[in-house]
Amino acid sequence: MNQPLSERLSYHIELLKQVQQRLQRAADNDSQLIAAEILQQLEQVIEQLVQRTDSAYQDGQDWLMSILTHQPQLTPTINRDLLWFFGGDCLHFMTDAEIELFQQLDEQEAEHDVSQGPFDRAAVKTLLQQNADTFDA
Repeated sequence: MNQPLSERLSYHIELLKQVQQRLQRAADNDSQLIAAEILQQLEQVIEQLVQRTDSAYQDGQDWLMSILTHQPQLTPTINRDLLWFFGGDCLHFMTDAEIELFQQLDEQEAEHDVSQGPFDRAAVKTLLQQNADTFDA
């Protein structure tokens, strides 16, 4: 029996789908710009997360590291939340201010009482960014 995806996982899957759409649009405009393999790997990561396979997080981290190290021109298409979500070596591509913001965001999410309704990660992130002044993710 499949349990519904957590809010946090659903949020990050949606971010991955947005990246997928941006990359697909770029590939449609210039087939030389984005290799089909990149899109296939991203599709696999999304599917693995939806299916909750054990390798999903490692494969996601590997996919991101491949983009960040071998195709840095594609980095602007990647939402910074995904670096935090997959963690590991991806954290080396984040500033200390970004890491601090995401730590605060995770702490607030952990403290959030279920009876208060759904946790709006994007809204809380925006609020934390406004309070941080210098952060722009």
